[in-house]
Amino acid sequence: MNPTVFIIDDDPDQVALVTAQIERGRRFVTKGFTRAESALEEIRSDPPDAVVCDLVMPGMDGITFVRRVRELNRGLPVIIATARGTEGDAERALQAGASDFTTKPIDPRSLETRIARAMEQAPKEQLLQSFTQAKFDPHAIIGRHPLMQQVREFIASVGGVPQVSALLLGESGTGKNLVARGIHAASKAAGYRFVEVNCAALPAGLLEAELFGYEKGAFTDAKQAKKGLVEVADGGTLFLDEIGTMAPELQTKLLSFLESRSFRRIGSTREQTVTLRVVAATNADLSAEVGRGTFREDLYYRLNVASQMLPPLRAIRSDIPEIANHFVKRAAEYFAKPVPEIDADGVDRLTRYDWPGNARELRNIIERSMIFSSGPALRIVELANTPVAVAAPVEGVVMPRGLTLDEVEARYIEETLREVGGNVQEAADRLGVSRKVLWQRRKQHGLLAGRE
Repeated sequence: MNPTVFIIDDDPDQVALVTAQIERGRRFVTKGFTRAESALEEIRSDPPDAVVCDLVMPGMDGITFVRRVRELNRGLPVIIATARGTEGDAERALQAGASDFTTKPIDPRSLETRIARAMEQAPKEQLLQSFTQAKFDPHAIIGRHPLMQQVREFIASVGGVPQVSALLLGESGTGKNLVARGIHAASKAAGYRFVEVNCAALPAGLLEAELFGYEKGAFTDAKQAKKGLVEVADGGTLFLDEIGTMAPELQTKLLSFLESRSFRRIGSTREQTVTLRVVAATNADLSAEVGRGTFREDLYYRLNVASQMLPPLRAIRSDIPEIANHFVKRAAEYFAKPVPEIDADGVDRLTRYDWPGNARELRNIIERSMIFSSGPALRIVELANTPVAVAAPVEGVVMPRGLTLDEVEARYIEETLREVGGNVQEAADRLGVSRKVLWQRRKQHGLLAGRE
């Protein structure tokens, strides 16, 4: 399905012209609006892939529109078009959050290129904005168990000391990312960027380039200079997740950086210095890795200035119901359903289960249960490592445990629609969501043959 572009202009002839020009290229499908307020309302329920908006309009102008869009969707590309095209207009539009600025009369080929470029850049821009705009919820560290109180005290203590390194230890799914964000939020650097790097996601060469950046021509694909994430995090916090997987040659460079807070981009002779906090995390036993020679001892001690072991769920069983209810509220909001209560049997089974995947697994179980649930009581799906059979509202649906949440939801939607003979309204009623929410989910999972 081609990307959808909203065209907004108070002149109906201009909307028709631009819509026809873009549709002719067959790269995008369009929808026209003569009022920014109407477009904004639809963006709330069914966001497009990009927007082209006039600058000067009665009621809500283009600048106000961009600001309102950014409150709803930080990453949606918005291109502002105007007949005046002064430098001041462009500056105001870009400062408000517009992705690009163009003048009328609009050249269709140029506009298509601008739209495609803005869509390509949107994920990167949204990621960078999330560094600064993501806020830590002080209530996110849930639980009354003494071990959780220790975690909160650790966050407050480390956050209060500028630039001290921290090492977070614990099994997968215990919330190391959340604690790292908590340290950042508790520090004086909270207004700066929190930058997360997954050390296991990239090979050593690419990880070095991502961390420290490179100059134009430093290697074959270096068409232009690139700022590294160390520079992006300057003033804030650099979170190195899965630090135990870092290659030995990069461990040496990281140690040098931690000692001096200075580095060189790949291909550069100029040394740069940054001021930031480094928080590292791992589910590996780093002291054992040091003994085996796979992790540098000096780097281990340099990172381990302050460390905290995060408890697994089985060690804080008394907190499991509270944590589960937190995930229920989040899932209900995501699925646009009323907030149900976990039935007594479900609470008992959640508390007795050992949770090898910890909080991440608990969240997944709650979300899976929400997909299959209707009514005021939430029935928890099976926790054993066996397929989950769902009785109602769709009979005979078997969901293997290996499926992701997205795959489960997509299958369940498909089976529900099949059960009701493709009747979208009836399917939405059975699933306990509105027709719009069901349309959004089908679009998200690629289940739409065309727009409804």
